[in-house]
Amino acid sequence: MRDPIMNHRMDRRSFLRRTGSAALALGFPVPLRHGLSTLERSGKKPPILVVIFLRGGQDAVNTVIPYTEPHYEEFRPTIHIPVKGDQGERTVLKLTADLGLHPGLASFLPLWKAKRFAPVVAVGSPHPTRSHFDAQDFMEHAAPGLRTVRSGWLNRYLALTADRNGKDSHLRALAMQGLLPRSLRGEYPVFAVPRGLDGKTGKVLDLFGELYGADDKGMGQEMSEGMGGRRGKEGAPEDPVVAAGRTTIEALRRFQELQKRTPKSKVKYPRGPLSSKLQGIAKVIRAGEALEVACADWNGWDHHAQEGSLDGKMDRMHQEVSGSIHAFLQDLGEDARRTVVLTMTEFGRTVRENGNSGTDHGHGGTMFLAGGPVKGGKIYGKWPGIDPMSLYQGRDLAVTTDFRDVMAEVLQKHMGLRRIPKDFFPDYRPGKALGLL
Repeated sequence: MRDPIMNHRMDRRSFLRRTGSAALALGFPVPLRHGLSTLERSGKKPPILVVIFLRGGQDAVNTVIPYTEPHYEEFRPTIHIPVKGDQGERTVLKLTADLGLHPGLASFLPLWKAKRFAPVVAVGSPHPTRSHFDAQDFMEHAAPGLRTVRSGWLNRYLALTADRNGKDSHLRALAMQGLLPRSLRGEYPVFAVPRGLDGKTGKVLDLFGELYGADDKGMGQEMSEGMGGRRGKEGAPEDPVVAAGRTTIEALRRFQELQKRTPKSKVKYPRGPLSSKLQGIAKVIRAGEALEVACADWNGWDHHAQEGSLDGKMDRMHQEVSGSIHAFLQDLGEDARRTVVLTMTEFGRTVRENGNSGTDHGHGGTMFLAGGPVKGGKIYGKWPGIDPMSLYQGRDLAVTTDFRDVMAEVLQKHMGLRRIPKDFFPDYRPGKALGLL
């Protein structure tokens, strides 16, 4: 069934893009359009949005903690975070009179004090699903309950704001992983970064480069002429499949060159998968590329067992989330002023812990925003409470803020999208502006 949002006719450009989409199914990045964006040509640097998807369902109640509610410790006898402790013991990091952060998120405190960090509580989908697959699909397509929508919300933004002359930056958008997240899939071509663009991978690129004729001379020509700008013998247009392959290889080489050329950062990142992805994104930005949108996934938030309190899985992962984002913004220097980092997760967890010292699939979740444009030092969203009468279906944190309210505000207030088309977020009624940015 055709995507009701991106119902374009099949022209040559669409064919090239869909050729790239087929490559995606094999874990191969899609082709790009080359050239400079309007913003870059005008000398103005574009805003940057980095979206981190915490896949598996981050536990909202042990992320932003309702430490004054009497049911908190009662519902979580082994995994609650202590409010008071012995000297040197970690406790809830109090942000307001009622809510605080998990101590593993301590690296966010300097950003909070600088008013550049803001949590959004009780945020999520109006759809009741507790399926990981469905909830992630609905969130990344920004279309809860609608299975016919196949384009991602970020791809729709990129297509809507594309340079119609085909001169967008070749690294305008990217995903720091081999397979594009659903939020970046659609009509607009986006670059997905495979693992390790060096060593044997470089040799593989050379082999494919020979196959598609993507030599150094061709690389410069392709970048100057734009997507589909080459001509074959007797002036005939080049075969679109060859053009798509050539552009993909050249984009990979460009990224590889940029990663090797950019000086190593002096900022110390924590060890872990998220840190390495953010370091790669930071290199692209520090190299002066006109990057606007970047995505990174981090799996493993499905803590049905051994979630822990101060020493469990979630504590370690929280330390990497906060430490990585803090280091990333430090690494960007002045570019952090035009950068927003947004974390999201498909749903929260049950308020009551289960018999395995973990939590099960829930409903209301948490989003984080950090960066120069964020109006931080404040918790956003309406906290619904976790007393038994306030729980969603008697078990979960309720949703009081539609996740699309956050997305819409980020696109308009940060990314500069003046007007969001009516069908951009299907079946969506905007809520009251949050004032995040």
